[in-house]
Amino acid sequence: MLGKTDLDGQVSEIKLVQDFLNTQIEIAEKERQKNEKLYKTLGGVVGLAIVIILV
Repeated sequence: MLGKTDLDGQVSEIKLVQDFLNTQIEIAEKERQKNEKLYKTLGGVVGLAIVIILV
């Protein structure tokens, strides 16, 4: 849509895209935090399992 509307339309489109990207960044950050905890726990369990198997 950029370049097809007047100045106000272009500013509106940019703000709309900016809001969308900010929302996507927030969602990605929440997902990263959730997965980070999962992978830390999984790594600890796998490490413990390897130690048990080797002993």
